[in-house]
Amino acid sequence: MDLGPLGNQVRSFAQDLYNSFEGTVRLISHLDADGLSSAGIMISLLRSLNVPFHLTIIKYISESLIRRLEAEPYSVYIFTDLGSGDLPLISSLGRRAFVIDHHRPEGETGQVRVLNPFLAGLDGDREVSGAGVAFLLYYEMLEDPEMAPMAITGALGDIQEEDGFRGLNAEILKLAVESGLVEVKPDLRLFGGPDYPLVASLERTVDPFIEGVSNNSAGALALVESLGIPIKVGDRWTTLSDLTEEQKRDLTNELVKRMESLEKAKSLIGNVYIYLKEPKGSPLRELGSFATILNACGRMGGGHVGALLASGLRGEILNRALELQQSYKRTLAQVIRGARPRVVGRVAFIDEGLAEDTMIGTVASILSRSIREADVVIGYAHTDDGMIKVSARLTGRGASKKIDLDELLREASREAGGTGGGHQMAAGAQIPRERKRAFESTLLKYLE
Repeated sequence: MDLGPLGNQVRSFAQDLYNSFEGTVRLISHLDADGLSSAGIMISLLRSLNVPFHLTIIKYISESLIRRLEAEPYSVYIFTDLGSGDLPLISSLGRRAFVIDHHRPEGETGQVRVLNPFLAGLDGDREVSGAGVAFLLYYEMLEDPEMAPMAITGALGDIQEEDGFRGLNAEILKLAVESGLVEVKPDLRLFGGPDYPLVASLERTVDPFIEGVSNNSAGALALVESLGIPIKVGDRWTTLSDLTEEQKRDLTNELVKRMESLEKAKSLIGNVYIYLKEPKGSPLRELGSFATILNACGRMGGGHVGALLASGLRGEILNRALELQQSYKRTLAQVIRGARPRVVGRVAFIDEGLAEDTMIGTVASILSRSIREADVVIGYAHTDDGMIKVSARLTGRGASKKIDLDELLREASREAGGTGGGHQMAAGAQIPRERKRAFESTLLKYLE
């Protein structure tokens, strides 16, 4: 696998990490699909090397978190899919710390060892996810492609796939395909993929939202029956793979009619990524659906369940993950129905009180696809430590104007006495509650 300019960094980092292992390692990762995929890869690596670990899934790094970690007895800390924007803070921990991430680094690294594509001149926003970086380390240390599907899952969760992958994501996908782990094919992008029961697949597809079908089992069943598609083939449920070309065409046409925009209709068709080691009928067999389940685990307080699922555990872990996903869907549907964005200038604000801080990013993402009168969606939520969590997403209009949310959130949050950053099209911040108006004033000024 060609790692380009990142190759030397991976090799050096792997050697330093291996030489640091002593006692139990403290593993800390982000709660989204990419963070949980990263954690799963690292769990698999540590288990393979017989290194004991203590896992924690977090929302973000804060001063209070670092002070709590200081009181712990561990000597080695590994941060995955976060940390690059908090290097001085992690350095103040005063322990051997390793950051495996793909977000833009900020501040001096100090004593922290950092594995990050941006430090090698690569684009961590589009070319490789946090899980992808973790997999490069895993592959360097074990020469085993087994966890490549989780790297793809993390990239899908971070929305790095657009008409295919590029950069290191493409290299990882190529390895996964050549190793017989993943198959890529164009198809309808429904939950669970082409080998999942069709009625359940339609009902559980919520992105894009299918009017009268998404979150509506009776509507999904009625749609399939109206097209003359049998509900079962023998004693098993009909899947997308069972359909004739004519049936699939009729289904596609009907789904497109129910889309609220041409853009959403287009997102319904594209590459699907099949995890060949998962049995047919498993909701994890299609990696985009795997990412959806992991995201739900993290947002509903079950990040450890998602991380263990990503590491390869199934059975009761999978059952618990699916329960969390169902709870997440119900909660999210209620929140979206209650959303009333406040539009000021080029920004649509979603004020505190609508969603928890673990969910506001997803709410902002969903609303950003339907809001036409703004360039940026900003969602707010209260945090446990007296701050405001900020989640920012570009709308379609904003994306066409090449607005950089990473830069925008860094500047606006700094002016408000907080911290922030992320990616060009999706970023976040934490600001003091009393500085919300100052944050908005700076944000609107930059967008004039």
